[in-house]
Amino acid sequence: MKNLYTYIFAKAYFFCINVFKEKEFPQYFASGIITFSFVTNVIVVIEIVECVMLPAKINTYGEYHGYFALACFVIIVLYVNVKKRYEGILSRFDNFPKEKRKKLKVYSIIYILILSIGFFILGAMLRNYNI
Repeated sequence: MKNLYTYIFAKAYFFCINVFKEKEFPQYFASGIITFSFVTNVIVVIEIVECVMLPAKINTYGEYHGYFALACFVIIVLYVNVKKRYEGILSRFDNFPKEKRKKLKVYSIIYILILSIGFFILGAMLRNYNI
């Protein structure tokens, strides 16, 4: 999982540099992408557990997702920027063999698609449940 997050971080970092032409702070964009994937992962699992086990409490925890996402973003940005750890992450990415990069590319696409689709489908299910 660490390799997958390393790959996603590095690709988001280089995407920010190449597409947005951001040379000074691309690690913030990459940290945001990692935060999105981590928070979405946690929220989808929590919402599925809530939906299955505690259907009466579905909307109780939903108001805290924004605070959780913001806290995760701050923690990830601080972790990445202290002692320029993002350079270590990028050097670890550069050391991946070509075969491993191809596998991680496929895994990362599948992972982000499943998370995004699961997040939006679960949101639609919860909206229909409350109506």
